[in-house]
Amino acid sequence: MKDGDLMETLTLSIDQSTQSTKVFLINNQGSIKYKVSQGHKQIVNEKGWISHNLNEIEGNLKTLIHSALQHREGYTISAVTITNQRESAAAWRKSTGEPLDLSIVWQDNRAETITSQMLNQPIAKSIKDKTGLALSPYFTAAKFAWFLQNDPAIKLADEEHDLCLATMDSWVLYKLTNGKVFKTEPSNASRTQLMNIHDGDWDSTLLQQFGIDRACLPTIVDSDAIFGGTDLFGELSQPVPITSILGDSQAALYAEQCLKAGEFKVTFGTGSSIVLNTGTDCISSNVGLNTSIAWRKNGETTYVLEGNINYSGAIVTWLKNNLHLITTPSETDSMAQSANPNDTTILIPAFTGMAAPYNHPSLKANLSGMTILTGRNEIVCAALNAVAFQITDIIKLMQKSFTSMNKTINVDGGMISNKYLMQRLSNVAQLDVAVSSVQELSALGTALNGDAAPSYSKEISKRYLPQMSSVDANKLLSHWASQIEQLTK
Repeated sequence: MKDGDLMETLTLSIDQSTQSTKVFLINNQGSIKYKVSQGHKQIVNEKGWISHNLNEIEGNLKTLIHSALQHREGYTISAVTITNQRESAAAWRKSTGEPLDLSIVWQDNRAETITSQMLNQPIAKSIKDKTGLALSPYFTAAKFAWFLQNDPAIKLADEEHDLCLATMDSWVLYKLTNGKVFKTEPSNASRTQLMNIHDGDWDSTLLQQFGIDRACLPTIVDSDAIFGGTDLFGELSQPVPITSILGDSQAALYAEQCLKAGEFKVTFGTGSSIVLNTGTDCISSNVGLNTSIAWRKNGETTYVLEGNINYSGAIVTWLKNNLHLITTPSETDSMAQSANPNDTTILIPAFTGMAAPYNHPSLKANLSGMTILTGRNEIVCAALNAVAFQITDIIKLMQKSFTSMNKTINVDGGMISNKYLMQRLSNVAQLDVAVSSVQELSALGTALNGDAAPSYSKEISKRYLPQMSSVDANKLLSHWASQIEQLTK
C-alpha cells in the first residue's frame, strides 16, 4: 500500500451466479483489484431437473471470502454488496438456516404442471397485470409452490411456521448475517411473480393463488438499503454494512451506466438477459416481453422491459460437455469464422423450452437444415447464430414497445470476447455493439449501487458496426422464425 492510498477502502462484492460463486475486491475508482471464483455442481437428474446444493454454495462462499481477504494488502473492507442469479428458488428452516432441499435453478421447468393449470383462467391475466410477467414456470412463484406441494420436509417446516422461501440473494444475506436478516429488494422480488410491481410489495391474491404464506417470504426494502452487518463468517473483527443487493441483470445494467430511459444492455451469461431502462414509466407489454423493476433507490422505482434467453453460454457448454465438439469455449470464435457461409444449419436451443418472445415451455431442441457438408464448424456456427437471433428478436419487440430506444447495444458477460458472435449480433440487429472493458459487470454494478466508486466512468473496449444489409439480415431472421414456427405447429 502506497502512502497516498492510506484512506482508500475496498468493497467486497459477491456474485452468486448460476455456474459459480465469485468474490471481488473493488476500489474507490471502480477498479477490480482482485477476483476469485469457485464453480459448483450443476445437478441434473433423469427428468432434466436442474438443482444446486446450497451447502456447497455456502462452503464455496466462505472459502472465497477467506481467499479474497488475504489479498486486500492492508486496505480496509468498508462494505459488502451482493448480486445473484435470479428466479432460482431456495428453501431453508428459519430457526437453523439449514437447507430443506436442493435449490430449483431458474432454468428448471418442473413447475410447468402448476402454471399450466392456471393458463386459461382469469388469474393468468391478473398475474401479468400485477407483476409484469407472463405466467411461466420460469419465475420463482411456481417453484415455491412446487416445493410446498412435493417436498414433505418443506411442507412440515411451513406447518411449523419455520420456513424461509426466497431467491439466492436472501440466502446469501441470511448466511452473511448469521440468520439475523431475512430481506430482499425489488430487482429480485419483481422476478418472483409474487410482487405487485405497482405498489412494491408482496400481493395477497397472488400469494393465495400459489399457496404461499407471506411469513415465509423476506421483507422487501430498497436496493441500496443497509441490509445489516456482516463479519464475513468471522473473518473481520468488526461487522461492516451490506449496502447493496441487485439481481445480476439489473446490476449489469447499472454498471453499464444505462441509467436513462431508452438505454439498454445485453448480458451474456449461462443465459442472456436483454434489459431496457424505461425510467419511472411502468410499460406493459403484450408482445412477449416482461416488465420488471431495475432498482428502487430512496423510495423511487426505475422500471425495465426485459426479455430472457435460457441458453446462450449454456449452448457452448452443451457443445463442449455433451457433443464434445470443442475443448474450450474460446475455440468457437475461429470455428464459426471458418464455417461454410452458405450452410443452412439452424439450432433451436429449446433444451428447457423457449422463453420470451416465443413462450413455448414444452418445445424441444432441434437441429435442422444440415447437408452432407455440415461439420463441426457449421454446428458451432449455428449455435452462436442462435444466440444472436434470439437476442435480436427481443430487441425488435422492445423497439415496438419503446420507440425512443437507443441505437447502441451495450454488452457484457463471458461471451463478449467472441468476435464472431459480437459481429453477428450487430449484423442481424442492424445496431452498433459496444463491448464493455469489464467482462463481468454484475459485481461492479451492485458495488456502484452501494455508493462505491463515486468517480467511476465506464470504458468501451471495442465497437462493432453492421457489415450486412438490412435485406440480408431480415432473410436470416425470417429463416430462423420459420424453423421455430414449424416446430410449434
